[in-house]
Amino acid sequence: MSADFIKNNLIIVSLSLIAGFLIAVNNLSMFFILFSFVFFWFVLERFESSLVLLVFYLPFQVALNVAAGFDLASGRVFILFLFMVWIFRSLKNKKLEIDFSLETLLLTLFLFFAIFSLSQSFEMDRAIRKILVFLSVFPLYFVLTSLPGRKDFILKIVKALLAGGLIISLFGAIQFFAQFFFGINPLFDCFAKIIAPVFYGNTFAAEVVANPSWLVNVGGTTLLRAFAIFSDPHIFSFYLGLITPIAFAVVMLPSDNLKKAGLGGSKKFVYLAFLFLTLAELLTFSRGGYMGMFAGFFTLIVLFWKRFASGQKKALHTLLVIGIVFATTISSSVLTRFFSSFDLTEGSNMERMKNWRQGLDIFSDKPLTGVGIGNYSFYLDPTTAYRTPIYAHNLYLDLGAELGIFALLAWVLLIVVIVVELFIASRRTSDKTLSYLALGLIGSFVWYSVHSFFDTSIYAPNILAILTAILSLAVLVIRYVKMEEGKV
Repeated sequence: MSADFIKNNLIIVSLSLIAGFLIAVNNLSMFFILFSFVFFWFVLERFESSLVLLVFYLPFQVALNVAAGFDLASGRVFILFLFMVWIFRSLKNKKLEIDFSLETLLLTLFLFFAIFSLSQSFEMDRAIRKILVFLSVFPLYFVLTSLPGRKDFILKIVKALLAGGLIISLFGAIQFFAQFFFGINPLFDCFAKIIAPVFYGNTFAAEVVANPSWLVNVGGTTLLRAFAIFSDPHIFSFYLGLITPIAFAVVMLPSDNLKKAGLGGSKKFVYLAFLFLTLAELLTFSRGGYMGMFAGFFTLIVLFWKRFASGQKKALHTLLVIGIVFATTISSSVLTRFFSSFDLTEGSNMERMKNWRQGLDIFSDKPLTGVGIGNYSFYLDPTTAYRTPIYAHNLYLDLGAELGIFALLAWVLLIVVIVVELFIASRRTSDKTLSYLALGLIGSFVWYSVHSFFDTSIYAPNILAILTAILSLAVLVIRYVKMEEGKV
């Protein structure tokens, strides 16, 4: 029996005795205080495992009803908690590990310009609430990229992302097809009264239910779109677009590499993840998502084209199966929805083009500094409520209009630099698993960036957190390959 084992168990027993005494003498609040200390110690001792668990949890975030009119995604609290543990851990080790890559510099610049935009904000309350989203999510990047970036840790992050993706996409598919058995209205009410308050918070849930985007009319038929536990199908589509290309890359791996990656015994898991992620994307009926999907898969096919010759065509076979299923079921609805994206006389398309012109006008008014983070709707109409969904429906116009040209350039350069470095890493590394993963991550960024021409998700905490995890994963892969070459 080791000394560490005895020490750890003595700590647990001692804390348990103290907790029992304090609860008996005082009240239950003391228990929560002690529980926080125990949890802090647990995370400190199992820091990397806690980070992997957090990445898995990010798409499932329940909401904390902090106060009337104020909902808080629990993932933001956990990120800040792990950030505090990381700071304490660094002080304990007398060494603060920070990634000094170009990607980190560009992300830091983006955050700097976002914070600077506070000085341009007309309505400070909205600005502070939006900047707090950034400041409570982006710390995850600095924590993840501070770690050595061992291959086993990289693959654990990948597994966590795929496991979460499989569960959420399966739930989204079940939610969609359930309407044909239970009817739209009962299912709508179930999500509005039970699911929404848990995962969105009471205030935001009321806003979502009052102005839902859950329904779609295709060819005269009203359908409940797939959105799983996300607030709307477009946000769900963003999530799927970030995870699906990674699943594609893992599916393309030869069996030997899957085994070396620790996924050899989980082939069905990988294929099911890819299948349901793709299916769920189609069932969102998000036209922006379809555009991102087309761009993402086209990019992946081009990048993997030469590798298909080695017999790695399983991903294409899976896509073919999905195509056959849809050709005999609801493909006409999906295709109708997709082709309606090019109909400039269609109502929602006309409204989106109006939003784009509006966003461009605001960007033109204040191109250098923007109107301030979170102040887009206030700038247009000071009487609008905070949660009124008024924005440009285009990430780049929204960033330019609120944060200014420099923040926009920093963001675009961040994505471009990561994509270029991932491509270089995929060519230079001798590790096939990481090479494929690098290409899959390129697909994720292309998919996300194209979808972002039609909608904005950067202020959605769950999507921003997933995006931050994938940004961090990309940096870890790039750094690992550079270490292989002796450049780090």
